[in-house]
Amino acid sequence: MRVTHRAVAIAALLLCEQVMPQVPTPADTASVSPTPASTISEAKPGKKATADNLTLSNLLKQEGFGLVKLERKDLGDQKVRKNQPKHLIIDAEVNRVSASLMIDTGTPTINIARDKLQKFGVAEQQTSSRVTSPLGSASDKFYGTAKLNTLAMGNCVIQDVPVLIDAIPFIDGVLGSDDMRRIGAVLDCSEPALYYAPHGPSGDTSSKLAAMLQSNGFTQIPIRLGSDHRLEVACSIDGIPSTIVIDTGSLVTCADRNIAIKAGIRMKRAKTVLLGSGGASALIRTGRAKQFLIGDFQIRNTDISFVDLTKTDFPSAYILGIGELVSNRAIIDVGGLNMYLRHSQ
Repeated sequence: MRVTHRAVAIAALLLCEQVMPQVPTPADTASVSPTPASTISEAKPGKKATADNLTLSNLLKQEGFGLVKLERKDLGDQKVRKNQPKHLIIDAEVNRVSASLMIDTGTPTINIARDKLQKFGVAEQQTSSRVTSPLGSASDKFYGTAKLNTLAMGNCVIQDVPVLIDAIPFIDGVLGSDDMRRIGAVLDCSEPALYYAPHGPSGDTSSKLAAMLQSNGFTQIPIRLGSDHRLEVACSIDGIPSTIVIDTGSLVTCADRNIAIKAGIRMKRAKTVLLGSGGASALIRTGRAKQFLIGDFQIRNTDISFVDLTKTDFPSAYILGIGELVSNRAIIDVGGLNMYLRHSQ
């Protein structure tokens, strides 16, 4: 299993379970606008699609959204445990070359693996931004920047895309939340699928989506866009309040160990170790929270991973991982800045 953690952008991938690092957003903020599609892809739901998925698909189709199915995939060669969560992967085209990107709402930027630059015909510009991790100090490695001519997903094409370059194993790159917001993305974590609006986000569509999902028993949770462009929501663990980063790139939900201490949660040491960028690492401790609140959505008696996080510029104590999102049927309106959760029936 992998644990990933980033505050601003991805750097290295890997763990015995794994943590992603925090890095600065590229200075290049060139406009990235979707090209209107002449036709909208209409991928049909699978046989196991639920009524919720069909209702969501029908509504967004009526609103002119395209649909790209996502694949659940394990990254790396570690042994897979039954029912363990998997990363969400999208088939895309980078500079008209086929690419596999991980869907990662925990990082704003698109990130391309350094060893795939030749594949995509991308030239890296070196920067003075060191690879950092919340698990330790800066390393002797640096991030690079580049610009993609085109990034295509389904019938949606984004042009002149600024990206970060780093060593990312097992995958071509990462699709971050900023570009998902630009295309009005709605992410269905349980299907899984990514819906995109060729003309960008729409407040009217988000209102219709909220009404439909709430009528079907989902709890609406407003998303805050942090100063570093992270997607955050209010949360508390056994009465200790904080914020939590919505992070589809992380397989587990993770919190600072000090939260467990304040909440009186008993922890036990796990066999896994988190590995951050630059060689930083941290032991995992697990503990059971009696009440985990995400906005107004309540989860009882759930296991959470706790680690020692460096107190730097990472204000949120929590990462909400894909395992928790899938088990609670998360639908994330990235463009409209709302998340919807519902307990499985």
